[in-house]
Amino acid sequence: MTRPSGRNTKSVLKLDHLWTALILILIITVCIIMLYPFLITLSASVSDPDSVIRNQVTFFPKGPLSFEGYRVLFNNERIWRGYANTIFYTIAGTMVNLALTVLAAYPMSRSGFNGYRFINIFVALTMFISATGMMIPLYLVVRGLKLLDTRLAILIVFGAFPYYIILLRSFFQQMPEQMFEAARLDGASEFTILLKIVLPLSGAALATIGLYYGINRWNGYFWAMIFLRDGSKHPLQVVLRELIVLAQMGEEIDASLNRSNTNAEVIKYGAIVLATLPIAVIYPFIQKYFVKGATLGSVKG
Repeated sequence: MTRPSGRNTKSVLKLDHLWTALILILIITVCIIMLYPFLITLSASVSDPDSVIRNQVTFFPKGPLSFEGYRVLFNNERIWRGYANTIFYTIAGTMVNLALTVLAAYPMSRSGFNGYRFINIFVALTMFISATGMMIPLYLVVRGLKLLDTRLAILIVFGAFPYYIILLRSFFQQMPEQMFEAARLDGASEFTILLKIVLPLSGAALATIGLYYGINRWNGYFWAMIFLRDGSKHPLQVVLRELIVLAQMGEEIDASLNRSNTNAEVIKYGAIVLATLPIAVIYPFIQKYFVKGATLGSVKG
């Protein structure tokens, strides 16, 4: 049997090092491309206003550091009220989403449940209906239930998404049927099985789906504009839209804006940072659940 010569071994090692270097360069490049918009936004929010207007900001702030934009935002009570509303809608709404998703997915995962096939088909069909296309009927339903201009409308109108119901149903179906049969023989009810057996084994699945729900709740603004008239109930995203997109910042955020060392562009970037920072901070701590939930419901045991 012929052994590889020392020269061939060195060539292979050099080739491996070359491929490793190329992969690292590729990864770093992709990371820079993905971080570029956020870094630009962060730099622009503390840059000299004139440099921001002239689009001279790059990865690093341009000119003397200025936190005037953040001062204007922090002094506006609508921003703080919008923050509080968004936190409430995100936490309470995500809990409602998870509760309804679990209660829908569990019976759909049990083939012995009456109406098993009908409900599965019915939930799957709703995925082909666009929510925006149902805007007028949905508005009429909410108005008929007297939920207009109430926080409850934001929490329960989109209480569960069919895609996540089906995803969680598939995860529940992977669990061994013998486990359920043993629990039933011991006298456990379906509700007891769900609470004491199924949910404790579904931490990664619930964390993954809950994170998706939470991000959707945090970024939601469209239906809040439709259902809420009282500005004190608006989430942060709606407040930012009114202040930025409608170009009312100069008068509504700070009466002294024209006399201060800032402008609407700097405040716009600061508002974007304030809106995205909480999710950016929380995400790394929940990222580990994506490793477990990446193949959620993809393999049936």
